[in-house]
Amino acid sequence: MFKDGKFFTALSKDRISPGPLGIRTYNRDKAFRGYTLFSTAFGNVEYLIDMNGMVVHTWPVIHSQLAEILPNGHLLVDDYGHGLYELLPAGDVIWSWKHNYHHDFCLLPNDNIIVLIYKHEPVVEGFYVRAHAPQYMQTDVVVEINRKGDVLWSFSFSEHVEDLCAVSGLSLSVSYVRELPDGSLVEYGSADWAHTNTIEVLPDTPLGRKDNRFGAGNLLFSFRHLDIIGIIDRKKEEIVWAWGLGELDGQHQPTMLSNGNILVFDNGTYRGYSRAVEINPATGEIVWEYKDGENFFSPYRSGVQRLPNDNTLICESDAGRIFEVTPGQEIVWDYYSPFMGQGSGNQGRHIYRATRYTDEQIEAVIAARKEEMIVAVADARRQPKRTFPEALQFYREGFGG
Repeated sequence: MFKDGKFFTALSKDRISPGPLGIRTYNRDKAFRGYTLFSTAFGNVEYLIDMNGMVVHTWPVIHSQLAEILPNGHLLVDDYGHGLYELLPAGDVIWSWKHNYHHDFCLLPNDNIIVLIYKHEPVVEGFYVRAHAPQYMQTDVVVEINRKGDVLWSFSFSEHVEDLCAVSGLSLSVSYVRELPDGSLVEYGSADWAHTNTIEVLPDTPLGRKDNRFGAGNLLFSFRHLDIIGIIDRKKEEIVWAWGLGELDGQHQPTMLSNGNILVFDNGTYRGYSRAVEINPATGEIVWEYKDGENFFSPYRSGVQRLPNDNTLICESDAGRIFEVTPGQEIVWDYYSPFMGQGSGNQGRHIYRATRYTDEQIEAVIAARKEEMIVAVADARRQPKRTFPEALQFYREGFGG
């Protein structure tokens, strides 16, 4: 939490819930049927599971937080801190981009990619309290790259502090320390002043057609360390809207919905409980939220996705949990990851982000396995299901969904 020029925070807190791992709840009549993609935080396997929790496909990855399944069945995935790469369904790398990438990317319709990178820059005059000023600022930069790796456009947040203050209400100077709940003060890392954890291209919405700040093609971002989400106008090259000071606490994955509202996971790192909130960005009004006190709390990571049936998929990272709630806050699908931490991060069952895909969106992934033969799978009439797609369809229908 950022308040009165100071950072307040808390340590990571695993919330291990007693009970079975895997699927605990599945209401087939109310849940949105599909496949869910995720990895353990900084893990080395990306998992695609069905509604019954069965793993239907995996990809080998490296130190990954998030991935996106492309229409052709390929996987675009990050190697946190090092870059991006694209995998065939079989796991072969067919494209890579090496850079000091962090936290998020967004694929554009022309196959270019919007990416977050970081670099060290001189301290902006007046940003920090002089008594607690670092030697440099670790600044986040938004870049657009093509598949050759050429940088076609860039936007450094440190060059737009004045814009940010004007639209967000942020006042300077900032203290280069953070306060833990016990009152102790610690230096705030390597002057990672914003810690941008999301970048998203805005879709076409009724709101965007009325108000240029929210127009299609602009960029939505999240400053975790400042409790601010905001929008970059790409044509003006300015930060034109911001919200969150005094309301958010260490948030992740804001996303603009088709109605123009913004859905965001509000971690509540210092507050002590998490919530998912939907806001009207034109007014700043919270129009929907989900919270469950200490039963729903992830101080770090996590994310949200609004599904086509208006349910919300929520990734509660520190509990290793992915669940789906209705607009009326009924839990209709509840999954606890059985996969332990992998790779150099060793993050236990933490999940950084999860994404639900429709049957149609993963057709190319399943089709890539059509020649794969299965044995010892047959229906009640002893009719064999010999290929992977046949067996997968049988299991999904056999489980009722």
